[in-house]
Amino acid sequence: MNEQTMKELGAYLRWKRREKGKSLDDVVRETRLRAEIVKAMEEGVLRDLPAGVYARGMVKIYLEYLGANELLPQYEEFLDGRKEKTPPEAQFAKPAVTRGFKRRDNRWIVALLALAVLVAAYLLWQQKGTLRQAIDRKAQQATVEAQIKEAEPRQPVPALPSPASSSVMPAAGGEQAASVDQGSESDDLSWLPGHGGNASGPDAAVAANDLEITAAEPCWLQVMQDGKVLFQGTLKKGETKTFPAGKDIRVRYGKPSAVSVRWMGKDLGRLPSRNKAMTVLYKADGSTSTR
Repeated sequence: MNEQTMKELGAYLRWKRREKGKSLDDVVRETRLRAEIVKAMEEGVLRDLPAGVYARGMVKIYLEYLGANELLPQYEEFLDGRKEKTPPEAQFAKPAVTRGFKRRDNRWIVALLALAVLVAAYLLWQQKGTLRQAIDRKAQQATVEAQIKEAEPRQPVPALPSPASSSVMPAAGGEQAASVDQGSESDDLSWLPGHGGNASGPDAAVAANDLEITAAEPCWLQVMQDGKVLFQGTLKKGETKTFPAGKDIRVRYGKPSAVSVRWMGKDLGRLPSRNKAMTVLYKADGSTSTR
């Protein structure tokens, strides 16, 4: 079958497409064939089609789309003839091996990789040792800070003047005034541990309204009144601290279950057994609140 016949067949395919009212863009969209492939078939230039089964499949798709399957044998005859005229592929000769060729020695690459692995392992081991030393230094620093905190001097709580001493009017003579001042400084020892419970007379009423904290075990405290710190430190086992009332007292306990409390003459006993810190507000009206 010659090319003239293919051109006539192509013209027939173009006529069939137009008879169906389809444009070239419609064919490309509906058959998924490229526009240049459709043009090649309609112009009878099948040499522009791909070789082998690809060209046969494209022709078959377009003939089925146009309803012209009766032309398939003629196209197959032409495609088979084109295949016979295709020159066979030239066979490539195996290149000759050059004499004197030596195989490359790659042992140095293996040695280099092994050295790199050893260096990386050494660096990791060294980094591990440095990290361990840093952790040890951090732990030692925390221990020293805790010891320094334990050894901090406790701030003494100033004593309030007793009603008896404050009610004494200064005398005209200097000796009588001096004796009254000396008595006010030496008589009121209720803020010291062990001196507030046995008071008598007018001072006993003041001691009964104080806050008394006794430690059954070591316990850290922070006592604040009117925005000022009255005491901050560790209360040792068996030690007692007494603080004057009159205004609200806020106490922060590091270990609440380690102390017993007496507030305004009432024995509150030990605080609830809790290991975490707790803040208690002792109000001037005798009530308490926990935070």
